[in-house]
Amino acid sequence: MPARPSEPSPPVSASPASSSPTSSSLSPSSPASSSPASSRSSTASFLRYAPLAVLSAAAGLDAGGVAVLNSALPSVSSRFGTSAQNLSWAVTGYALAFAGLLLCGGAMADRLRRRRVLVGGLATLAAGAVLAFTAPAFWVVVVGRVLQGAGAAITMPAATALLTSVYPSGPMRSRALGVFSAAQAGCYGAGLVLGGVVTSAFGWRWVFALQALAAALTAAAAVRWLPLGTHHRRGPLGLAGAAALVTAITLTVFSTDLASRPGDGLPAIAVLAAAAAIAYAWWRRGRTRGGDAVLLDRDLLRTRGVRTAAVVAGAFYFCVTGSLFLLPLYLQQVRGMSPASSGLAVLPVSLAVAAAALVSGRLMKTRGPRPLLASGILLTAGGVLLWCTAGEHSPYVGPVLAGLVVTGIGQGLAFPAITVTGLRDVPHQAHGTASAVTATALQIGSGIGPTVLAGIAQAVGAAEGNDLSLRGHHLAYAAAAGLLLLIGLPATARLTRRGD
Repeated sequence: MPARPSEPSPPVSASPASSSPTSSSLSPSSPASSSPASSRSSTASFLRYAPLAVLSAAAGLDAGGVAVLNSALPSVSSRFGTSAQNLSWAVTGYALAFAGLLLCGGAMADRLRRRRVLVGGLATLAAGAVLAFTAPAFWVVVVGRVLQGAGAAITMPAATALLTSVYPSGPMRSRALGVFSAAQAGCYGAGLVLGGVVTSAFGWRWVFALQALAAALTAAAAVRWLPLGTHHRRGPLGLAGAAALVTAITLTVFSTDLASRPGDGLPAIAVLAAAAAIAYAWWRRGRTRGGDAVLLDRDLLRTRGVRTAAVVAGAFYFCVTGSLFLLPLYLQQVRGMSPASSGLAVLPVSLAVAAAALVSGRLMKTRGPRPLLASGILLTAGGVLLWCTAGEHSPYVGPVLAGLVVTGIGQGLAFPAITVTGLRDVPHQAHGTASAVTATALQIGSGIGPTVLAGIAQAVGAAEGNDLSLRGHHLAYAAAAGLLLLIGLPATARLTRRGD
């Protein structure tokens, strides 16, 4: 079990041998006396931060897994001849499985030994990557992405719950959350670069091979450095409810996809009605005979912090994931960049997120999450709106780069604040489920964003073949920023300062 962050290393003078003539004759600066203390201090420091490194890597696999594919998507489209809207299902399928199974993953993290849950999720993620690597058709890629989303849904609640149990409340937890968010941003940036470089050098399939290797290495590190956790036997996991929730979310996203296509308005309404019926049935029957919650304790949704985090996360990731899905298409199809060049071009957003997330973790202790959320929303929306001014031949050091930096700073400020808000006033034993509620909303936004924004952009007209027009990109970016401002700011304003 790692040492508690607040426990200092035992001093050398505390040793009984320190009073012996031999030890007293040694100078404090001599190697014989300072080396053991230095060694113990280094070991304690390593044991303190090793779990944080492993958990950050596990969480980073989600962000990196999305980013590493972004730069490869145009190559996947060329290989299988898919349109931008159909191509979005490689992102949406991942988000659907993630969103639908997160509550089940949260229940697993709160009921089972968390390290085993984490390792199981990483193994599932690796299996999905292997399937996508061998895909003979685009639909197999989507199936592999769905399996990866299921693995991430199991991994993320366990990682968040382990983080809060290894690092108790206090300054260390605030720093750990900042590092946790910054690591995800760093993995996103690494994914953008590696995805483009690997696609250019070896082909898009090897992007999935890279993901499988990273998941396997992280699972091995988790077994070595993370505590096993406590086994809580508190009722069933509710797999039937999880299946119903997946179905409801899938139909909801599918209805938005239909609604964005000309002439499919009535089918979209019918599919949305079916999703609502299934969701209502899941909500009404989501309890055991004894009245206990199976997947979701409804009292959590009565907590203002949980509700606010869910609403803001959904709108935020609709904007971020949707716009960053379109940006590589703009860079490659409109500006003619290679996959490697487009990955490097988008890298500044990740660097800005990582830097801002570290600052956000420090500001959280004095300012609370509300001003950070508001600032993050305004900056993110403003950065996306800057892309509306980018032309076909605009210099990169202009609206594109400025938008990436401004958007990245906004994301870095908002990410830790969303996490803290979602766990505010929630008992420790329910942190897995509470984090799953926020992440479910996040993934619903991530699932809807690419397909809706691609549909908006495609409705304006294609420039050539399946390529989107510049005007279509501009309209989609404006829609993404507008929705974030209209939903995110009012929800953030309802947060009280008490408990911030």
